Amino acid sequence: MELESLLGLIGLARRAGKLAVGEALTAELVTAGRARAIFLAQDAGEATRRKVMRHDARVPVFVLPCGKETLGRAVGFSDCAVCAMSDIGMAQAAAKKLAETGGQNAAAAARVGEKKTRIDSRRGTRKKSAGTSEPHK
Repeated sequence: MELESLLGLIGLARRAGKLAVGEALTAELVTAGRARAIFLAQDAGEATRRKVMRHDARVPVFVLPCGKETLGRAVGFSDCAVCAMSDIGMAQAAAKKLAETGGQNAAAAARVGEKKTRIDSRRGTRKKSAGTSEPHK
């Protein structure tokens, strides 16, 4: 896995407005039901880790192979211990990159993939019904 491409994707999500940075904003995104993946710096404090892992039942949590300083630079801050992504496509792309690291990240990547499949199937159904070109009678 190439760390720079992963951090670039996370930075892109931030610029696109699809990333919540910090514990409070991550918790808000999870509570609203819009979080698709949570990313935790590997050197995050124990209290932060416990708070974030409480959300794991609802949203997959990935432990990044970088520290708070490196993650912070990617999202435009001096340091960042946790962030959450709200876009399922970006979350799946990041999950694929992190699945290679094994363990918890591989299981979380599988959960994101399943969620993307469910979301895509719902979107496909809507597109088919809205995109018909048959005239109404």
